[in-house]
Amino acid sequence: MKKVLCCFKGESSGTNNNGDEEDPQRPFGDNEFLNNAWLNNLDIPDDRLPPEPPHLSPPRLPHVILQWQEILDGTQNLNDTNLLGEGNFGQVYRCNLPSLDKVGAAKFQKIGNAEAESEFVAETTTLTRANHPNVVNLLGECVTPEHRVIVYQFMPRGSLDHHLYADTRPAPGLQQHGRTVLSWERRMNIALGVAEALIYLHDELKTVHRDLKVANVLLDEDFVPKLTDFGLATRMVYDANEVEKESEIDPIKGTPGCIAPETEESGLVSSKSDVYSYGVFLLTLFTGRKAFDRARPVASRKINDWLMSALRREEYLPIVLDISLGNTFSAEGLNRLFQAARMCMDPNVLVRPTMRFVETMVREAAAYDAVTLPLVQRRDLV
Repeated sequence: MKKVLCCFKGESSGTNNNGDEEDPQRPFGDNEFLNNAWLNNLDIPDDRLPPEPPHLSPPRLPHVILQWQEILDGTQNLNDTNLLGEGNFGQVYRCNLPSLDKVGAAKFQKIGNAEAESEFVAETTTLTRANHPNVVNLLGECVTPEHRVIVYQFMPRGSLDHHLYADTRPAPGLQQHGRTVLSWERRMNIALGVAEALIYLHDELKTVHRDLKVANVLLDEDFVPKLTDFGLATRMVYDANEVEKESEIDPIKGTPGCIAPETEESGLVSSKSDVYSYGVFLLTLFTGRKAFDRARPVASRKINDWLMSALRREEYLPIVLDISLGNTFSAEGLNRLFQAARMCMDPNVLVRPTMRFVETMVREAAAYDAVTLPLVQRRDLV
């Protein structure tokens, strides 16, 4: 600030225009406004500077300690009509919170499970620090002798997998919306939003998500994606030169088909593990196929193995595109998108790009307008 005020003075030395020593308490002579600003380090408007870009993160919602009775009332005593889903350690219910004037999604865990407690701590710790338009907001938590509850902001369109897979039906608490066919443009916006969420995690929070998949991406009323489920989140570690290095986890956890090979085989994680999972995420988002499917032959159960032959040949790409898109998409955008996915899923962790680089590639792919192309023959690559 004082360096800026020197510009108002028109000089940088400790003398005034007459060559006399300045009073350090009154460097601007009789101008009391500037003297006060100098002494108190106040900001002085300067229209010579470009305006700062608007901050895109939403206002941080209040994170409060909720009462157990408030949770019971908000879920109508855990009524099945409010059920949103079920995780590894408990169920998730729609929860009205009049005290916050919000509708939440309350995830329940039973006390006594060490793994559940670890995930509870990881999730609340990460989300308490997070503030990004593509990361779900934490509204509050509740801990009783028998239960732990995390309450997120409610996402009316549920998780992304409900809109991709016909056999994944919305829970009772989401039946008012149902399944929506996602257009090419909407999928591109979802891909970009998730990429930006990962950049924020890696660059700002220095955190690895470790469980990116379509089921862990929620959609708000306008289909804006919100990354959720931070129970496996791990802080990034660095060497003496401030270069990120892999850390070892035990036990090894993750979702089949989405987990990076170095994690699955050796228990090693880093931000590049999320990059690998994002490559799988792109494939599932644009093909409408599951990351891991036991219905496919053993050698092709993972989506990257199943699609390997198609990914190597550009002319095959429209064939594997989600059939619900019909023939309205961008051929060049699809080619660039799957090129980014291939780079993300490189088995060599050192060769994988950063999420910031990947986001640039996806943004370039999104710049190509979708057009209605001649119908291509769909054939089974299995």
